[in-house]
Amino acid sequence: MQINLAIFSFCLVILIILTSGIAYRTFLNWKKPGAKTFGFLMLAMMIWVIFYLCEITLPSLPLKIASRKILYLGMGISPPLWLGFALRYTGISPWWSKRGHVLLMTIPGITSFLLGLTNEAHKLIWTSLEMPSNGELGPLQITFGPGFWFFTAIAYLFIAIGFLVYIITYIRSPKIFRTQTGTMLLGALITLSFNLIFITETANSNLDPTPLSFALSAPLLAFGYFRFGLFNLFPIAAPLIVENLRDAIIVTDSQDRINDLNSAAKKWLEIKENVVGMHIFDALPKPELFRERWDSTDEAIKLKLVKNGTPIWYEISIIHLNKNGVDPLGRVLVIHDITQEHEILEAEFRRSAQLGLLEEVGRQIADSFDEMEILQRSIEAVVERFGYAEAAISLLVPDNIMEVTVISGTEDFGYSPGFRQDVGKGIIGHTAAIRKTYISRNVAEDPYYFSNDEHYGSAICVPIFTGKNLYGALYVESIEADAFNQEDASTLETLVTQISASLQRARLYSRAQEHLRVMAAVQAVSRVVVRSLDLETTFTAVVNELKNSFGYSHVSIYLLKEDYLHLGAQVGYPLEMVISKIHISQGVSGRTIKTKTVQFIQDTSKEPVFLRTDHTVKSEICVPLLKENIVLGTLNVEGDASRILTQDDVELLTTLSSPIALAVDNARLHAQVKAMAMTDAVSGLANRHALEEYLTAEVERSTRLGYPLSLIIFDIDSFKQYNDKWGHPAGDVRLKATATLIRSNLRKYDTAARYGGDEFAILLPNTNKSGAFEFARRLQNSARASANEAHAENSVVSGYTLSIGVATFPEDGNTLANLLLAADHAELMAKRLGKNQIFVAGNLNKNEQT
Repeated sequence: MQINLAIFSFCLVILIILTSGIAYRTFLNWKKPGAKTFGFLMLAMMIWVIFYLCEITLPSLPLKIASRKILYLGMGISPPLWLGFALRYTGISPWWSKRGHVLLMTIPGITSFLLGLTNEAHKLIWTSLEMPSNGELGPLQITFGPGFWFFTAIAYLFIAIGFLVYIITYIRSPKIFRTQTGTMLLGALITLSFNLIFITETANSNLDPTPLSFALSAPLLAFGYFRFGLFNLFPIAAPLIVENLRDAIIVTDSQDRINDLNSAAKKWLEIKENVVGMHIFDALPKPELFRERWDSTDEAIKLKLVKNGTPIWYEISIIHLNKNGVDPLGRVLVIHDITQEHEILEAEFRRSAQLGLLEEVGRQIADSFDEMEILQRSIEAVVERFGYAEAAISLLVPDNIMEVTVISGTEDFGYSPGFRQDVGKGIIGHTAAIRKTYISRNVAEDPYYFSNDEHYGSAICVPIFTGKNLYGALYVESIEADAFNQEDASTLETLVTQISASLQRARLYSRAQEHLRVMAAVQAVSRVVVRSLDLETTFTAVVNELKNSFGYSHVSIYLLKEDYLHLGAQVGYPLEMVISKIHISQGVSGRTIKTKTVQFIQDTSKEPVFLRTDHTVKSEICVPLLKENIVLGTLNVEGDASRILTQDDVELLTTLSSPIALAVDNARLHAQVKAMAMTDAVSGLANRHALEEYLTAEVERSTRLGYPLSLIIFDIDSFKQYNDKWGHPAGDVRLKATATLIRSNLRKYDTAARYGGDEFAILLPNTNKSGAFEFARRLQNSARASANEAHAENSVVSGYTLSIGVATFPEDGNTLANLLLAADHAELMAKRLGKNQIFVAGNLNKNEQT
């Protein structure tokens, strides 16, 4: 017996060295997934073995009892740690596998340990114990109490659940993953078998063989953990991830036969029968496109399919699989739906083209004083930029008739200059009659459309005015139905305003040839207002041109906004006396606004409402800037003793007021077009393109000034489920409501944007990570409170709760791209951690939730 006991004790010593070595090796890699849980499992085994050895070898009863009490710590927490590691290893239960949650399962084991420490007071763990029958060496003779058996039952429940987790994973895993799962099962089965032998007292020896079983199970567990590279990735969970990807994944073998595919791929192929084993080109849509690039390794395939009448765009990557980098094993096709990105890109291209058209037309007609040349260049620019089938300008001629003056296009519809239509007839005549923009989404069904042939496209017609009078109409026709929207209308309206301004400029030039000095200045001013769509640039150029060309000592331009005139630009006034804002009830400028007429004050000392901004001023001319009888602002010129104003100046400034007013209106329309190009149509927030511009500027400013910059990216939880339940119109309402919620939380210098789909981004200048986190928490609470259905406090409510990622520059990313990536990854982690979460980018390396 003593020899067996010595051998047993020696084996325990070896086992202590083995488990401590495994624990040490594990904790060296403590940042890796599952390392902490596995390391503490090895430590628990080591505690069990160490103090069981102490119980056997220590000579006195008090020391043996103390060893037995401490032994219960390792014995009690080993089963829950075993289950926790099984859950983290397989990824089968996301909640229990989160950091810290395994500790909840150790509560019963810790409780049994505490009861063991105080057993003399309650006798729940053992009712009696004695020294070993053969003397001082050997384990205690114990009669276990009801508490021991209760906690033993809990321990076996944890072990059984762990076995069930491994068995389920083993069954569901591909063969390549069953080796490591089977290894873990075998290691646990050895320990369980030894423990059952001891508990049921089927063995003759009083020695507990369970700790000794660790000599076999611990290396097996460590082998299963270390051998298959599980410090870097848990491969057991990989098939579940691939299966649930939104992208379609197709795997082929070296003979181009389909070997495997996920659910998204089955849906994409739209083939009901089993396609495994089928040749890939027999299953793919448009196989000739894939054959051309089948062997290419650096080019993605763009594919357009029409499903239920809707075009859908895909980007397909072909990944080549090779053995040892040489022998081909097959290919992996990754099919990603880029419809939304494609539509956004097309919209951006269209908006860019619209802005480019305005710039190009302004440039081409800026130097022309011939009406026909201005009209022809404008039409050619429209066709060249957008490739429309037909574009024409018809002018109003005597007898209330619209006559085609210039025409261009990619198609010949049989019309030519000189074609006439009565006002009120045809789309052009109807536009002239109603004097506003008209859009025909399908000319085949339009009652006003006139043609000798059948056409099925769409058309838009915009009236052209010179002052208050109808000058003509710009007509554009496309062979595609519903090709024009409100943005196109705004662009063409701005275009005809430019044309009108150029026409008026040309007419002014032709009527004033005898006044060369005057008209040279008019030309210069007109060029400025046509060439620039920026109000500040236009105003500054105008006041300087008037001062330099005509010797005016004081010139200012005011822009009307609601009931106040706001200073746009000035020259000649003392800075301390400049009036930046004037109410329309005050001064000569206010009277000009009310009467919409020129005010000429020859002697300012006799004018009671005159607002003096320089004591040297003797006279004043204030001209309203009118567009279709709407006052946009005022042009104000004041003269001192060296430059007395006359009636000639009144006529000159009246003449100049029209192009300046048109410039103001052009800039306003341009600002609207630009705003639409930078604004998301559904939410009313900035779009992704605008966000990138703001973010670039803020990153540069943050780098230069050294203050923090935080970026929040979040999406609406289960938004697809919300859309599927309530419909897409309701989804749009939720997007708008979310945008309103964001605005209510923003500071005046923060920026919010719709990042894409149900994703939003918020830019917080001069905000550190703590401040950004508090902002995110307020936003999350507000979103949760807005839910109109009953829900648990921390539950996910589709369409309402948010998954939020937070990143701070330069802490989480020292470049724009890295900051975006950090915030995006943080948002993805918030979703992976169960949604309705806030995740801070700084915790990505720690793999923990904030």
